[in-house]
Amino acid sequence: MSNNPPVIWLTGNSGAGKTTLAYGIRDYFNESDLDSNFARRVIVMDGDEMRSTISTDEGFSPEDRKRHNLRVARLAKLMTEHGFLVIVAVIAPFNKAREEVSVICNPKWVYLKRSGLESEDRPYEPPTNPDLTVDNDELSVDEARSALISYLRGLEIGIRKPKSMPIKHKDSAIKR
Repeated sequence: MSNNPPVIWLTGNSGAGKTTLAYGIRDYFNESDLDSNFARRVIVMDGDEMRSTISTDEGFSPEDRKRHNLRVARLAKLMTEHGFLVIVAVIAPFNKAREEVSVICNPKWVYLKRSGLESEDRPYEPPTNPDLTVDNDELSVDEARSALISYLRGLEIGIRKPKSMPIKHKDSAIKR
C-alpha cells in the first residue's frame, strides 16, 4: 500500500451534495485537533472552482467534460504525492472518463446517490462498482459526513507518518 493519502473522488449528478460533503470532511480534519494522519492535510477540489481556474477553456460536451476530469485527476495525483488527502467534488458523469481518471490517480470512488436529478441536459452514468455509496435520499448531511469520515478513518490505517530515525552522530544518538 502507498504511504500517500488517497484521492477521494465524490461522483454524483449535479445537486447530489458533493461540495457540501467535501467541505464538511475538510472542516472535520482541518479544523479539529485530531490524532490523524489527515489532520490539517485535506484539500478540496470542487468542480466549479476547478472549471474557473484550470478548465476555463472547456464547455460541457462529453469530450470537454472528459478533458476537465483528466486535468483534475492529474492535479489531484500531484497533491496526494505531496502528502495531502484530496477530496475531489467533480461530477465525472461518464464511466469511460472515470476509467481514465482511475489510471491517472487511482481514486477511491464515492458515489453520492440522490434521486430526481436526472435530465437530458445533465447526463450521468452511475458507477457500476464504487468504493462507497452514500445515499443522500436516506441520509442527512451529518449522517453522510459521518459515514465518509468512518470510511476515511479505515483507510488511514495503512497510511503511516514517516517515523523519526535515530542517527548516530559521534557518540550520541540524535532523532530527526
